[in-house]
Parts: sequence; structure tokens; C-alpha cells
Amino acid sequence: MTLQITDIMTPCPNTIESHKCVADAKQLMQIGGIRHLPVVEDGDLVGILSEREVQLAEIVEKAMGGMPRVGDICQKDPHVVFDDTPLAEIASEMAERKIDCALIADKDAGLIGIFTTVDACRCIQVLLES
Repeated sequence: MTLQITDIMTPCPNTIESHKCVADAKQLMQIGGIRHLPVVEDGDLVGILSEREVQLAEIVEKAMGGMPRVGDICQKDPHVVFDDTPLAEIASEMAERKIDCALIADKDAGLIGIFTTVDACRCIQVLLES
């Protein structure tokens, strides 16, 4: 059996609107136990926000007063791959580019999941235990 990205990704990730404040993103991350949030604007994917950006925004808020909006601090042009992309190709590209996650899209349905380094570690664990 060949593993597909859809077998090990986290399905249907939460998203956050770009105009929301970082505190809203932090709350969503804490509730969901997640470290990455796709950022959307009018339904279109515009970026990815990681826990690191949220932590940096909190430091900026303390130093300068005022919390930035999600769209101001998210990483633009997130790494997006289609659900039929071979898992080995996704893992190789993530390692080469040193990125923590890839957003998974279906050609018809749009964003359907997220694949993170945590998902990769869980996959390795299952393979090693079997």
C-alpha cells in the first residue's frame, strides 16, 4: 500500500480571516491545539499564520502597543500542493525549502487539509511500529 497525503494530513483545517486580530488567531490555535492557520480574505487563501508569528506579534504589542492584524504578519504565498501530489515529493520539497507545513488542495473543492511536520512524525511512528 502506498501512502497518500490524504491518508496522513490533518483534514479541513481551521482558517482565519486576514482582518482578524492576532488574539483571535491565538485563541483558535489554543482551542484547536494547532500551530498553523491558513489565512483567507473573501474566501481566497492569502497566507499562513504560524505560532511563531503570533508570539512575535505579542512581543511587538508589548513594546509598541497595539496588536497587528493577521493579514499584516502572516506568511504570504503559502506552500500549496494538490491532493494527488506524491507524498515523497511533498516531504522532499518541505525538507529542501525548510518549511513546517504544506496546505493541501483538491482541484475542485479548494483547501481540504494541512500537512505539518507533526503529521510527518506521526506517520514515521506508525511505520516504525508496524
